[in-house]
Amino acid sequence: MTGAGLVLTKALRGEVRRRVLLSMSRFGREVHGVTARLAETHNPLGGVDQSCRVRARLRSGLVLRAEAINGQIGTAVGRSSARLALRVAEALDGHAGHRSELALRRRGPVD
Repeated sequence: MTGAGLVLTKALRGEVRRRVLLSMSRFGREVHGVTARLAETHNPLGGVDQSCRVRARLRSGLVLRAEAINGQIGTAVGRSSARLALRVAEALDGHAGHRSELALRRRGPVD
C-alpha cells in the first residue's frame, strides 16, 4: 500500500486492508496479490480529490486494475475495491469480453 499526498496512518492502512480483503475474500486462492495506491490531488475546481487505485494479480497471471476518485478516501477505497471484485469475477467466469453496453457505461472501461 502506498500513498501520494496523504499520510498513511495505521488506522487508514487498517481500513484499506479491511475493505480490500473483504471484497477479494470470496475468490480465495485465485487472487495471488492485491496492491492499493492512495493519492490526494487538487482538482481544477479548487477542491481536493482522494483516489484509490487497486490492482490484483490472479493465479492465471492476469493483472486487473480499478480506480475510483471521490472527496472521501473511504468511499474511493470502497468503490475501487467493488469495481475490482466485479472485474475479477468476470475474468474468472470467462465473460470479461462480453459485457453489455449498459454495464460498460455504468462501471467504466476495463483497464
